[in-house]
Amino acid sequence: MRELDGVEVIVEKEKYAKEGVHKGMRGTILDPRNIDGCWLVYFSDPVTHADTIGIPIKEVDLKVVEPYVDHPIVQLIADKDSYLQQGVHKGMYGELWRQNENQALIWTENQVLIWINNKDFIIVEENTDDYKTIRDRIDKSHICSVQKHVVFKS
Repeated sequence: MRELDGVEVIVEKEKYAKEGVHKGMRGTILDPRNIDGCWLVYFSDPVTHADTIGIPIKEVDLKVVEPYVDHPIVQLIADKDSYLQQGVHKGMYGELWRQNENQALIWTENQVLIWINNKDFIIVEENTDDYKTIRDRIDKSHICSVQKHVVFKS
C-alpha cells in the first residue's frame, strides 16, 4: 500500500465506527507514511462528496481496490511568457495528468497545475539514470501540497 491508493475497509471495528467508518467503505490513503502499521485514510461524505473523515486504519484492516499509478514524468523544453508568469520554466519537471491533441495538463515540481503545449515538453523515460531522483522530487511536491502536518491519534 502507498499514498493515493484507493482502499476498502474489510472489517467492522468499534473504533472505526465511532468515526463513521464501517466495513465496505472505500477511501483514499492521503499520507505517504505508515505509522505503527496504520495508514491515514480519507473517506468521502455521502452527501457532499468532500473528504471529511480522515482516520488512521490498520493496514491489515484494508485491501487495495484501486492502486495508484504514477503519471508519466515530463520535462519542459521551452520557455514562454505565459509559463514564466506562473513560475514554470524550461528544464522543470512535472507529471502529465491529462492530454489532448494540442496541450497537456501538467503538475509541476513547484506545485503549479498548468496547461503546456505538447511540443514544449518531453516525456522522461523510466530507464534514464536520473528517473528515480526526478520521481522522488515530484512525489515530495505532492506530499508538501497534500499533507504537511498530519498527527495520528492513538
